[in-house]
Amino acid sequence: MKALVAIKRDKIFDTFFTKDNIDYANSLGEIVWLDTLTASPDELKEKIKDCDAYITCWGSPALTPELLDSAPNLKLLTHLGSSVAPVATPAVFERGIKVISGFDYFSKSTAEGVIAYMLAALRDIPFFNDRLKNKKIWHEENDYTDSVLYKNIGIVGFGGVAKYVVKMLQNFDVNIKVYNRSEIPADVKNQYGITQCPIDEVFSTCDIISLHLPYNDGTHHMIDERLLSLIKPGALFVNTARGAIVDEDAMTRHLEKGDFNAALDVYGKEPIDMSSPLLDLDNVLMLPHQAGVTVNLRSLLTRDLIKETADFIDNGAPLKNEILGAKAKNMSKS
Repeated sequence: MKALVAIKRDKIFDTFFTKDNIDYANSLGEIVWLDTLTASPDELKEKIKDCDAYITCWGSPALTPELLDSAPNLKLLTHLGSSVAPVATPAVFERGIKVISGFDYFSKSTAEGVIAYMLAALRDIPFFNDRLKNKKIWHEENDYTDSVLYKNIGIVGFGGVAKYVVKMLQNFDVNIKVYNRSEIPADVKNQYGITQCPIDEVFSTCDIISLHLPYNDGTHHMIDERLLSLIKPGALFVNTARGAIVDEDAMTRHLEKGDFNAALDVYGKEPIDMSSPLLDLDNVLMLPHQAGVTVNLRSLLTRDLIKETADFIDNGAPLKNEILGAKAKNMSKS
């Protein structure tokens, strides 16, 4: 195997490629290391020309037709992120190059984050922690907490993250309604214990609504004023997908009025404007885009994908993390 690792050499790089992972990669074949912070397009073309695999992460150069023309031996794109849309152009699939990514790792870890956000928001964990530690208050008579248990939960979009969320929720004795743009096969509905519903029913009847759509032209501001106005008073809206799927101005107006509660990990603009009124609302739990794969898992997924790359290139082994062209088309573009 000869592979080009074209990734920015910054602190994030070190969380994927620990010293052990660098040594491991070098032991599996000829690894060409390219710092995309300093490399020129011509240097990239020169480095990739004899490579079997192209290993990327966030911010790596996309495999454009022009770059592919410089890589006649390329067989595999290995992306250490989740969505391959930023790096795998349609030409990659048209030329028969295989693609793998950390999608499954990211999906499972994000789902864990979703459950954590639900519990933290409903039990008001940040508030009680702050009050006890900073105000030294133990209990007050009107303290209120809520639970995930026995709730009606709406899932909007039924991709990789959503499937893991549903699995994790099964022990909470919940009723799960799913909106998905395509029909979910009956056996899959039975397997996950879900009911497929129109999106209006999900928004108007569920106690918790969790958003799991990819962001693309078709989903921009899909969650609009009309849908937001259907949310039940006191319900919890959770967004760990992409901020621009939601009309943020409309959502902010509803939250300012106290129409419902929210747990938000993503925003229309990131980093969020520090003058945003969302930051002053007590009914909104806010995180700085942290629901994705946790830092400790980055080195693990890197090692697994490097091994998968070498096994495929050197031994023709099947790919367990393959992303097909049809799936890539529906992944978030950013």
